Amino acid sequence: LESLAKKTAGSSGADPANIANEAAITAARESHKAISNKDLTEAFERVAIGPERKSKVMNELEKKITAYHEAGHAIVGHVLPDSDPVHKVPIIPRGRTGGVTWFLPPEDRSYKNIYELKDVLARAMGGRAAEELIFGKDAVTTGASSDLKNVAELSKSMVVEEGMGSELRNIVFPEESTGYYTITTGKPYSEKTAEAIDLEIRALSEEAMTRAKEVLKANQAILDKLADELLKHETLEEKELEPILKSASMPDSAKLH
Repeated sequence: LESLAKKTAGSSGADPANIANEAAITAARESHKAISNKDLTEAFERVAIGPERKSKVMNELEKKITAYHEAGHAIVGHVLPDSDPVHKVPIIPRGRTGGVTWFLPPEDRSYKNIYELKDVLARAMGGRAAEELIFGKDAVTTGASSDLKNVAELSKSMVVEEGMGSELRNIVFPEESTGYYTITTGKPYSEKTAEAIDLEIRALSEEAMTRAKEVLKANQAILDKLADELLKHETLEEKELEPILKSASMPDSAKLH
C-alpha cells in the first residue's frame, strides 16, 4: 500500500480506484486467486502509460539505443540533488514508448522550487544526452520526442505562468479569461516580450542539456554498466539499480547550488 501511495502521489481518489479495478482484471486474466503487488504494479503502468506491446520486436541496435537512453535518464535523475529517486527502469515497449524510467516522489508535495524544476528538465534531457554521447551528435533518434516536448512545455510554464525566468523574473503572462471560457485575443504580451520569452525557454532547455551531458560524461562507466544490465534483464527495480548507481558522482559543472 505504501508503494502504491508513492506511485499515485498527487492523484485524485479516482486514480487509485482505476488502478485497483485494472489490477483485479489483471489478476483474473492471469488466473490469480488474489490481487498481488505485481498485479498492482502492472495495473499502475498500464493506466499511466499503456499495455506492454509484447508483439513489438526491436532489433539489437534499437534495444541498445533504448538501454542507453533510459540509463541516461536514470543516472542524471539519480545524481541531481533535487530530483525524485529512481524507482524502476524497464526497456520493454509499453504504450507509445520503447522504454521508461520511473521517478517517484518520496512524499506528496504541493510546491516545487526552481532548483527542483531545473533538475526535472535536466533528467528529461538525460536520454537524448546519452544517445549523443554514445552514438554521436547526428545519430540521435526520435526516441526523445516526448522528452523534448515535456521540456518545452515545462520551460514555457516556468517562464510564462510561474514567473521563474532569468530576466523575466516575478512576471507572469496569463491568458485573458472570463468564467469558464478563454478569450482568444492573441498573445497577452508584445512581440518584443515574446522574443524575450523564447530566449528564456531556449536558455532553460540548453542549460538542461548541458547539465545532463556533464553528468553522463563524469559517469560514463556507470552509464555503460547500467545499459548492459538493462540489455541482460530488460527491467531493473530500485533494489537492483541501487548498487549500480551508488558510486555515481555529481560534477561541479552540473551543480546549481
